Amino acid sequence: MAVRVAAVRRDGMRRTKLQMEMKKMRKITYIAAAALLAAPAALAAQTTVQARTNVSARAQANAAGSRTNAGADVSVRAAADAGLPSEVVARAAAEARARGASEAQAARAAADAYARLDASRDALGRRGERTASRAEIVAGANAIARGASQADLAVLAERAPARRSLTASLNALASLGAESGDFHGAAAAIASRLQHNASDRAITQLAATGSVDAMLRGSTGGLDAAGNVAAGATAGVGGVLNAGGSLGGSVTGAVGGLIP
Repeated sequence: MAVRVAAVRRDGMRRTKLQMEMKKMRKITYIAAAALLAAPAALAAQTTVQARTNVSARAQANAAGSRTNAGADVSVRAAADAGLPSEVVARAAAEARARGASEAQAARAAADAYARLDASRDALGRRGERTASRAEIVAGANAIARGASQADLAVLAERAPARRSLTASLNALASLGAESGDFHGAAAAIASRLQHNASDRAITQLAATGSVDAMLRGSTGGLDAAGNVAAGATAGVGGVLNAGGSLGGSVTGAVGGLIP
């Protein structure tokens, strides 16, 4: 009898243990199934959040671009309101963008172009005694962009004869100053040519030599526009060219090349 009771108890314990293990397995199965079901939803939620983040970032970038683009437009409008060539300011921004610059950099390029135009007009105004033309203002701004100062532009305006256009002289200043590295010397030399009423053609030719001394003397010194010695040319008597650049006489030799 006692043996049968003990056997029954052992069977009961085994069944209880088996039931507990089965319950534990079912719990693990339920947890795994729930995780599998929740994974797609979590992934979808994560994707949605990332998409919203990307859209927000693009919107912020577009808004920033619009603000900086408006900054470039402000400089264009300011130039127009001031009576300056606004197309030069707009072109500066467009060229910056074409080079791959950011909108902030394009706005800075527009602001710099406006500042150069304004400085050019002030310098060429000759203390209010002279009104610079649009072509002169643009040429002066280009000279400033290449390294000339307002004082360099003012020297030309102060020394030039009344009603003399300075467009060619300002272009000469930009090229000669950049070539020689001496904008102050170039301005003084060109101003000297203006005082001697040299033609625009003569000033342009002298600037092409790249020599400030040649501009100051008003002579190419036997150099052509590229700075090379001219040979086999026909010179006038004394090698002198008049203000119109015509050549007199029939003596053949090296050109003395005096250009008043």
